[in-house]
Formats: sequence, structure tokens, C-alpha cells
Amino acid sequence: MLEAQTGHGSPVADGLRRVGALFEPFSPAYADSPARALYQTAHREAPVAYSEAFSAYLVTGHAEVTQVLRDPVVFSSAHILDLPPDLPEEVAAELRRGVYEMPPALFNNDPPGHTRARALFSRAFTPARVASLEPTIAATADALVRAMAPGGGPVDLMQALAFPLPLQIIAALVGIPVEDAPLLRACQDERFKLYEPGVDTARKVEAARRFVSYERYLADLIERRRAEPADDLITALIRARVDGEAPLSMEEMISHLIVMFFAGYETVASLIGSLVLRLLEEPALWDAIGGDAALLQAAIEETLRIDAPVQMEPRRAKAPAVVGGVEIPAGATAFAFFGAANHDPTVFPDPQRFDVGRPVNPRVRHLGFGWGVHTCIGAPLARIEVRCAVQALRAAFPGLRLAGEGRPSYAPSMFFRKPAAVPVTLGGR
Repeated sequence: MLEAQTGHGSPVADGLRRVGALFEPFSPAYADSPARALYQTAHREAPVAYSEAFSAYLVTGHAEVTQVLRDPVVFSSAHILDLPPDLPEEVAAELRRGVYEMPPALFNNDPPGHTRARALFSRAFTPARVASLEPTIAATADALVRAMAPGGGPVDLMQALAFPLPLQIIAALVGIPVEDAPLLRACQDERFKLYEPGVDTARKVEAARRFVSYERYLADLIERRRAEPADDLITALIRARVDGEAPLSMEEMISHLIVMFFAGYETVASLIGSLVLRLLEEPALWDAIGGDAALLQAAIEETLRIDAPVQMEPRRAKAPAVVGGVEIPAGATAFAFFGAANHDPTVFPDPQRFDVGRPVNPRVRHLGFGWGVHTCIGAPLARIEVRCAVQALRAAFPGLRLAGEGRPSYAPSMFFRKPAAVPVTLGGR
């Protein structure tokens, strides 16, 4: 039976809408396990479903997600960072004091603009440059671990290690003073309050105000770097030319910096937290990982699969398309669920089991760092940061164990998967 128009002229079957209603990203049950809340049912019944609450098609099957990701012409990323169109006027007015909407950067861009942007940032992430950063990353991880005090109360690894490590590294790469990075992270995180339906208008106005202050900070930093160039991404953006002649506008540079800074710490912190949590849930695995680099690498990849830091990204259909037997009309929004694709049982048998010995199929892969033209440009750097973090932690605290009762909770989010906290007891050095 067909019912209910999507707003784009295409009716949606009851089953697709019923499965789509399971997408409740701000509920505790969904945050605890998107797989149990949505993915398992979607794989059985509707790998392409429809959410009336978000007016979006939910693409969850591995084959279906890769179809969307491999076709940036039909499935555009140009509006991936757009804020909800129904923001209260007070909030929109505050945002208009800054950069609103954000110009195309790296994520919210399509070829050929995306191709130019990726080429620019690729210079900062060449294999040689990334490899040269490993001693600095290792030393930073060691310093953060040494600062932890054994014998006291529980330590939250998210705040003690998972966030500070990538935050310091990406701040140095971008050209942000390290001492300012935590405050900028807090301002950056305010933007996501604007997507949450349960946040009241007054709180969204405050979030918008703080985010605009962040944009103004970056504008001031760009002007300072014009006067005093350095070996960082800010200077590279100032010197960049579009099609060989036009410099980037201030708004474009701010957009690029916001995207790169956020991507540089958020996914890495999430991955560190989820990986350590998975390892400590199997103490024998934590014990074994200390002297086995290959085992640690396998654990990183399996965590990327089972707890992908970026669970979903939206796309806008620029033309009608059939995905998984479902017609997605032009103009419709499609949510490409990396996290769900990684739980597709036709690709990953027993997908909810954390299995560091899981066979690798060269023809299919997890989508923990995305796929296609928008594959995470910083993935090699992220893997080094995660490895250095766990190696430093395991060397200093081999007796590390989870603290408290029950499994730590995950933060509710439409897009991301990260532990709200990972409390641990350190044990002796």
C-alpha cells in the first residue's frame, strides 16, 4: 500500500515509513545502540527507508550507501552543513552577524570545487608530512598520559587524552594557538545545538552567538597571519588561488578552517574513546595489545567498523535516482548511514560482534572513514594518532580498567558516535 507524499511528489510505502520512524537519534536507546534501534530492522526490511520526522530517505545497506557515495553528481554534498531552514528568526539574526550559510569548503562541496579544495588540503596530508608528525604525536600522547595521576579517583579518558591529543595536533597544523584550542572546540560544538529539536530558542540564540564569536576569532587570526605568514593551513589558504587567479574570500577561508579544525579532532577523539572502551571490555585483549602492533591495528579497523565516528552524512538528490529499489526524487534529502553499512550482515557476518580476527574482504570494506571522493583526507593521520594514544596508555598503565558500574553511555547525536565519557582506574605505572 502506498501512502503519504514526501513533499517531492513521490509516495512512500508504509513499511519504509515504519522503519524510518525508528530513527530517533536523540533518544537514549538509539544513542546506546543505533544497530539495535534501527540498523538491524532496516537491513531486514528496508535498506532504504523514509523518516517523516526528518523528511529524509534513510540509506542503510552497504551496497546502497556506496551507490550514493560513488555518485556525487546525483547525490550532492553542497548542503551537508546547512542549518535547519526553520530556525527561529532570533537565531538566524544572530547567525547573520557572522558567516551564514557557510560557503562551500571540503565536506559541503561537489566537484569541481571539491576537487580544488581537496588538492589544496592534500598538501598538508602527504604521506611524508603525516609520517614526519609521528614523533610529535607520540611525544604529545606520552605527555598527556604522564599527566594522569595513578592512585586517585577515576579518570575520564575522553577529557584526559582522547580530545586533547588530536586537538593539539590539528591546532598546530591549522595554525591555531594551542592554548586557544579548547575554547574554540567548545564554540564549535555549539553549532550542533542548532540541529537539535529539543533545544529551546534562548539556548539556540546563545549557541549562535558563541559560534559567531568563533568565526570572528578566525577572521582576526587570518588577518594576523597575513602580516606574519607561517607554515600552517591558514597561510596556505591566504596564498591559495581559485583557478590560478582569484584569492579565497574571508568567508571561504573561515569555512575551510572550521571544517578542517573540527574534522581534525572530533572523529579521532571518538575513535580513541570507542577503541579503549572496546578493549577494556575484554581485559585479555587489552593485556595482549601491548606487545602486538598488528593486533592493535586490527582493533582500530574493527572499531572503525562497529563504532564509526561519523555515523551518517546527508546528501541532496539533484536528479531522480533508484536506490535499493526505492525511487528517491530530485530535491529529496538522503541520509547515507556509514554506521549502518558497517553493520550490514550480508557484508559483515555477525556484525554486532567485536572481532579483531574478522577476515578482510578486499572487494568490500568498512566505511568508517567514508568512501568515494569524500573519503576522509586525514585518515592516515587519524590512525597514527589513535595508535600512539593507545600505545602510550598501554605502556604507562597496563592494569587500566573501566571504572564504575555498567557500560559508559554514548552522546546522543544525529551524525556522530562518541562515548560521553570513558571513566577508568589507572592502576600502577
